[in-house]
Amino acid sequence: MSAPTLGALPTAPQLLCAFQGRRVEERVLLRFAHALVELHKRRAHLRDMAAIAEIDSRRSELVDDINDWITRKMPQHRNGASLHTESLGAVIDRMALSWVAANQAIEADGVRSDRTHRHWYHLAELVDGYTDLIAEVAVGRRRLPVQ
Repeated sequence: MSAPTLGALPTAPQLLCAFQGRRVEERVLLRFAHALVELHKRRAHLRDMAAIAEIDSRRSELVDDINDWITRKMPQHRNGASLHTESLGAVIDRMALSWVAANQAIEADGVRSDRTHRHWYHLAELVDGYTDLIAEVAVGRRRLPVQ
């Protein structure tokens, strides 16, 4: 059984499972999140600028897809709700990049290195921020920009 959701938004543990490729079939937003991770993994090994640009273009499309999905599925509370500075698609893309970087640090430096610790700590901060954000969106204290 998966973790509970806040409205239609996946929880941070659900996103982390999706980043790993687990339980992505359950919801479209989780499939988008997994696709972002796969693109970040591929991008990390490229040197060809045209290939990087193509991946970045596809990432941008996925971020837009996430934002479009949010616009359709989540009510936006305007009365008294403060505007978040970036879209949820951008937040999830940043989390996906951080997840890839943290895993690559383990592979390159091992689990006990300072670099690995910094990457995982950064991911943990993003997870906390995402958790706070979706809780505030769900109760109408925060709203998300359209794009």
